[in-house]
Amino acid sequence: MDPDTPEPSGLRIPDLKIPGLLKLTADRRKALATAAAAVVAIAVLLVGGMVFVSFHEGQQVAAFNSHVSASEADLFLVSGKITSHMRTPTNDLSVAECDAHVREFAAIANYGRAVTAYHRRIVAVDAVPEAYAGAQSAYVRALDNLNRAFTFWSSAASAYEVRDYNAANRNIAEADKAWQEYNAAITDYDRELRVVEEGPEVPPA
Repeated sequence: MDPDTPEPSGLRIPDLKIPGLLKLTADRRKALATAAAAVVAIAVLLVGGMVFVSFHEGQQVAAFNSHVSASEADLFLVSGKITSHMRTPTNDLSVAECDAHVREFAAIANYGRAVTAYHRRIVAVDAVPEAYAGAQSAYVRALDNLNRAFTFWSSAASAYEVRDYNAANRNIAEADKAWQEYNAAITDYDRELRVVEEGPEVPPA
């Protein structure tokens, strides 16, 4: 248009706009908002999942510790009875008194077998965090060895009752070995717990 010719009244030149760019900008904003919401949702899920896992593992450890404590309480009583019984002098007992003494010994040993088997079934199926797997394995091994010791003591009593003293002595010797292996497994269990609680640099007991 000639600059000397004025623009007709009422005629306006529209502003130039690029609808495509405006739409693209709006779409990007919407996409970014959606992505941000997704990131927040994922973060919430991750944090919530970690809290749940931590709580769940804490419950598993508490249950395992409770079962071990119950086992130790029962076995303390049984072991005390059998230790006391084995230390009782028998030199001055009559044959009938010796027989009664051995029968009582057999009853304690059989009860010990039942107690160890009962607690072994419970502890062995406890679901524990991976860090506690070594402690659980060591404690189950300890219960197995103690059960063997009680079994050999029971067999020794049975052999004595039929006057097979050689068999009785062999079973007593095997029971002593199983008892030592029980103590070794308990030492391993204690060390595994210390590793979990204090770190892998725990020195050997």
